[in-house]
Amino acid sequence: MKQKTTNRLMHGSVIMSIIFGMIACNGTDSSNKTANDSLTTTASAASATDSATRVKAMKKKKGKMSVAMPMGDSAKMVKDAHGIYNRADKEPEFPGGEVALSTYINKNLTYPQTAVDNGTSGTVHVSFVVDEHGKVINPQAMDGKILGDDLVNQTLKVFSNMPMWTPGMVHNKKVKTRLEVPVTFELADADQ
Repeated sequence: MKQKTTNRLMHGSVIMSIIFGMIACNGTDSSNKTANDSLTTTASAASATDSATRVKAMKKKKGKMSVAMPMGDSAKMVKDAHGIYNRADKEPEFPGGEVALSTYINKNLTYPQTAVDNGTSGTVHVSFVVDEHGKVINPQAMDGKILGDDLVNQTLKVFSNMPMWTPGMVHNKKVKTRLEVPVTFELADADQ
């Protein structure tokens, strides 16, 4: 009886081994391969979709610049050691006014594509002097270094190449006057 039981157990073990072997082989060769292929295809599709979405998002943005002349300063009028006034009775004026200044900036200043792609936006405050002849001299960025050298350098170049302004006046005399103009870089949807 012991012999019969042992034979049956061995026979059952062999059959179970064969069944498990077949399941293991089928699982590895077909279902796992199909699952792996499916996962690889899904991962590739997700990666391609993610890349396409990123490219689409980058292409959807464009850079816009805006300029706003600061309001009149109520500080006491002071002339420094170089003969430059902090404000004037009649402030210097860009030919055509603030709208023309904004048009000039937008026409001559390019928002670098790398800045658009990186989502860089912010304001550069440009300090400069309009001399008694109306020439813009010594433009400097008061801040904006966090925006990067591309934006700052391009902004300063545009200010350096500006046309002549109407100079500021103090007691009906043309004078050198320091101004500060903020140039704002902002990202907007391309369809706007």
